[in-house]
Amino acid sequence: MTMADRIVLRGCTPVLDTEYDKSNNELPSEVVVDAVATAAGVDPLDLPPLYEFVDPDALNNLFDNHGGDTNALLSFTIDTWNVFVRADGKIRVCDVTRPTDPEPVFDGTTV
Repeated sequence: MTMADRIVLRGCTPVLDTEYDKSNNELPSEVVVDAVATAAGVDPLDLPPLYEFVDPDALNNLFDNHGGDTNALLSFTIDTWNVFVRADGKIRVCDVTRPTDPEPVFDGTTV
């Protein structure tokens, strides 16, 4: 098994799946904030600032310049939410307070 064949697993319950669309000038950082707010059932302005967990500019730049690998994946935690962002635009928010047996983050996601 090569590094390119390793499956990326999660151990938390997915509660929200969404996508950002670069062709509509959507920024991953903005979609992440909206997704976590929706998962938490709060207004996005009620969340702590995203920069307390991840650099929003770095997040946006990473997926703007990822080199064409649609499986490129970044994960980070915002309070009790694990956030997974993939270069093809997919975003998954999982609840870390609801653990599960390890499963692939997204079908077909490898690193």
